[in-house]
Amino acid sequence: MIEVNNLFKSYGDKTIFEDVSCSLKNHRIYALVGINGIGKSTLLNAITQPFSFDRGKVSIDGINNRLFEVKFHFFYVPDSKEMFLNLTGAEYLKFIIQLYRQDEKIAEEKLKRLSVMFKLDRSLNEYIANYSLGMKQKVYLMAAFLSGASNLILDEPFNGLDPESVAILKKMLLEYRDAGNLVLFSIHNLDLAANFCDNVLFVDRERKVFQVENPRNFNELETVFFTQCV
Repeated sequence: MIEVNNLFKSYGDKTIFEDVSCSLKNHRIYALVGINGIGKSTLLNAITQPFSFDRGKVSIDGINNRLFEVKFHFFYVPDSKEMFLNLTGAEYLKFIIQLYRQDEKIAEEKLKRLSVMFKLDRSLNEYIANYSLGMKQKVYLMAAFLSGASNLILDEPFNGLDPESVAILKKMLLEYRDAGNLVLFSIHNLDLAANFCDNVLFVDRERKVFQVENPRNFNELETVFFTQCV
């Protein structure tokens, strides 16, 4: 569960969000949609980085996001794919397992399954710096699933993935949701959002946030997008 209340964020004289609130529930997949530069990544940063916003309150699973304890309740994959470049894929994933205090035996078995599914099993001993964009995306997503966190927050998680990997990721996110967890991801592909998520979280042209239950109809979502967000 994620609660955002009365969020304010500005950069210098430019106001990004003013009095923004939203409530996201477990057992749901949310797609965050808006035009380029409207503040989607800023909103994700506000949820995951407590000192990145000016005023307001954010809680995850009922825990204020300014408390250290909340760190174990979410895993964030930012849009940047330039993290932990000096580690091999295996070193990074083992670090995440230890950081999130996961049972090492269970996590190692899960790591093996994920690496085969994402076809990274032969590349985990290579440095992340040498990975392609798609490989970096895969290893960070693997870390998200290995963390055991109850909330996954993903900034453009389908970028750089081939169609097979997109299908695998969708399947895994659905299973993750069905286990009672929450997924929030930003996306530019409205068609993918229409065919996959449970709810769509829009950032409109006034930088207000509202959500609609996914009608599973691209034309309906497109109409909402062009009438309220563009």
